Amino acid sequence: MNAEFPPVGCGNALAPENLSTPAVDVALAADRLLVSDPSDSERATAELLNYVAATWDEQDLPLREHAQAVARALHTR
Repeated sequence: MNAEFPPVGCGNALAPENLSTPAVDVALAADRLLVSDPSDSERATAELLNYVAATWDEQDLPLREHAQAVARALHTR
C-alpha cells in the first residue's frame, strides 16, 4: 500500500470545501453566473472574474479583495 495515497474509502479524503482557495471561489462564482442566462453586463462581470482568477498570483491585493467581494455579492443573490 502506498502511504502517500490512502485507499479509496478510508475516510482520509479531503472534502471539496477543504480544497477551496480564493481564486477557485472567484472562478466558481463566475461560472455560476455564466450558467444562469446572464445579461451582457453579468457576462462581462463573469469574464472579468474568470480572468482575475486565472491570473490570481499576478494580481495585487486590492484587486484580489475586490474580486472576492464581487464573488460574495453574486453568491448572495
